Amino acid sequence: MQNGRKHSARLAVMFASIAVATLALTPFATSAPKTPKTVAPMGDGEGIPVEGGDAGLDAGQDAASPQPRPKPPKFGPPAPVTLTAYLAEGAPSMTSEVTWRLYEGSPAPDGSYKLLQTIREARPTIQLKPGEYLINASYGRANLTKKIGVWPEKPASEDFIVNAGGLRLSATLAKGPIVAENLQKFEIFSESQDQFGNRQKILGEIRPGIVVRLNSGLYHIVSTYGDGNSVISTDAVIEPGKITEAIIDHDAGKVTLKLVQRTGGEAVADTRWTIYNSAGETVKESAGAFPTHILAAGDYRVSALHGDNEYIGNFSIAAGDTKQVEVIMK
Repeated sequence: MQNGRKHSARLAVMFASIAVATLALTPFATSAPKTPKTVAPMGDGEGIPVEGGDAGLDAGQDAASPQPRPKPPKFGPPAPVTLTAYLAEGAPSMTSEVTWRLYEGSPAPDGSYKLLQTIREARPTIQLKPGEYLINASYGRANLTKKIGVWPEKPASEDFIVNAGGLRLSATLAKGPIVAENLQKFEIFSESQDQFGNRQKILGEIRPGIVVRLNSGLYHIVSTYGDGNSVISTDAVIEPGKITEAIIDHDAGKVTLKLVQRTGGEAVADTRWTIYNSAGETVKESAGAFPTHILAAGDYRVSALHGDNEYIGNFSIAAGDTKQVEVIMK
């Protein structure tokens, strides 16, 4: 195995139209979408993007308009406000799994916004006192926040186009099924990187086959199989109103290590193991008589330390292998 070897990755991206009613999934906490928007710090410490790119926009104000619209008064009789969410432009209104959060329209001295109400109803009509509010519509990890104005006794309707899609992740081993799903781990990161090359983790510990709802955009996916170095990264594009299915194929095998005095002998206990790749980089450290690890296909050197003595062995792993490696004490 060469240093920097790229493990094979197969990304099958299939798009299919999806009705909102078919995504009967448990909502996750909100998360920022790919497109950059002004962030309004909320009371729970998380930033929520505000539609229009300006947290100070009045309700219905066009960002390009030279004349700002007047602000509503802060007194008078309440008015009904109906909230409607849409998965994508031109899609039917969403009928389930929408969470609405209502915040005060102006920030506190510390910059946070006070949460006034949480509503778990697809299309609620709420009575609000006159004034300005921030309203966040969330659907899984997808969300959108708008600033609205409420006028005395003036009914209003507010539409939220969330631009959400779904991502279903699965993995294969040497193009075959992976039976032990507990050995798989998926993580979703942002497309963008900071000055140090780090990405923001959006969601981790994702189970195979689960549809994760996200704002539309490009995401970085990391698939890990087992406890070794079988780690593959790829990118996936989420489109509004569609599901993207990413299938990642791992070139990996399973190896069990054994320190013996002779070929086929009993395993020696109290052994410390270090596995190196062909470039001399440490891949895995463990201890015990029969450590088992999943490693990316390639060539390896292994060190078995027992007491003050070190014993060296070499082995190779091919995709789909299950093998036992004996290191002989000589």
